[in-house]
Amino acid sequence: MSHALIIDDNMIVSRAIQDRLASLGFRSFDHTWTEEQAVAAAANHSPDLVVVGDSVESGSALNAARRITTRGNIPILMITADSGRMHQSVPRDARVEGPFLLTDMENAVALARTAG
Repeated sequence: MSHALIIDDNMIVSRAIQDRLASLGFRSFDHTWTEEQAVAAAANHSPDLVVVGDSVESGSALNAARRITTRGNIPILMITADSGRMHQSVPRDARVEGPFLLTDMENAVALARTAG
């Protein structure tokens, strides 16, 4: 069973991501809205994939992803409407540039798992 952790404070976006991941075989999900919630959720149930969205209510989704990946080789997929933010935050060799449509998520997840 594949488990995904979705870090984003926009429930509409989070649910759309969950629906797409479910169609790709993911069976369980945690949704978090803060950096601390994300880190705690990952400690409670280790994810097979972490999806980082544009924003969280407090803290940083990217910092949460960094903290989570110190515990193991967990793939990260960043979904953002702000590519400038990604360029500032993610090293060039660690990113695959989109844009991706939700219908393209299968390829993006496969790339994240390969890189992770």
